[in-house]
Amino acid sequence: MTDVNFILWLQQFSNEILDKFFVTITMMGNPEYYMIIIPLLYWCFSKKKTFRFAMFFLISAYTNSVIKEFVGRSRPPADKVRVLYGESTGGSASFPSGHAQGTASLWFYAASYFKKKWVTILSIIIVFLVSLSRIYLGVHYPIDIIAGIALAGIMLVIYNLLYDPIAGFLEALPFGIRIIITFLLIPLLLWLPSHDKGMVLGLALGLILGYQLQERYLHFDEKGSFIKQIIKFIIGIIGLFGFKEGLKILFASIGTIEMSILLEDAIRYTIIGLWITYGAPWIFIKLGLSRKSRRWKYTF
Repeated sequence: MTDVNFILWLQQFSNEILDKFFVTITMMGNPEYYMIIIPLLYWCFSKKKTFRFAMFFLISAYTNSVIKEFVGRSRPPADKVRVLYGESTGGSASFPSGHAQGTASLWFYAASYFKKKWVTILSIIIVFLVSLSRIYLGVHYPIDIIAGIALAGIMLVIYNLLYDPIAGFLEALPFGIRIIITFLLIPLLLWLPSHDKGMVLGLALGLILGYQLQERYLHFDEKGSFIKQIIKFIIGIIGLFGFKEGLKILFASIGTIEMSILLEDAIRYTIIGLWITYGAPWIFIKLGLSRKSRRWKYTF
């Protein structure tokens, strides 16, 4: 579990087809995948349920990153195993696997929500394949995978127990107090070491602020015809990746004026989070692609 023997055993079956297959499969655990699936669900299916999942996913991702920093386990050595997709690691530590934990977080959540046999089976297959791909590609030990999946499962159980009581408490608070509480995330998330803290902090702030503003002022109705849903998604994704890459280029061009990478990421991803939960829905309403909800009640 903690040496390269299983990796070498698995890689003995490698060939060009399997290499391409597992590189493709492992992309289902890349950050870009979630930056597509979460907005899609929020804009076109259920903003409330997607927001609930997004908060769980961010908590899971942040926990994974903090543990990586504390443990600091090196990845399998490139001189002993074939490393086929090292760029997907982002230079982070090995334990626990972020891809395995992230994939398990998404699909375990889906299985627990839908409670349908076919969803559970699909979830198990996808988590297994993404997890196996990390070992096959030479970027994780088996113990990294096991720990990531276990963490996702344990955290989901705790999250489902605590979410409704906490959400109910927050819904009863005045709007201004909820906004103040949101900004208290800044010192909390900066307190622990994490190489992804700028991204997680920014997304958490942007998503939560945007969702609260949307629930108070916009009342976005995510329902729409199939054609309108496609147009919404295309516009939204263009805007999302436009902000993501455009701000990155902007910060690089101005030399960041001694701005840290942490601050750059926090600003960039706060704007992205606001775009997902408020900016894009506002555009959809203005373009007639969505309506305001007729029945409205503030909900987390």
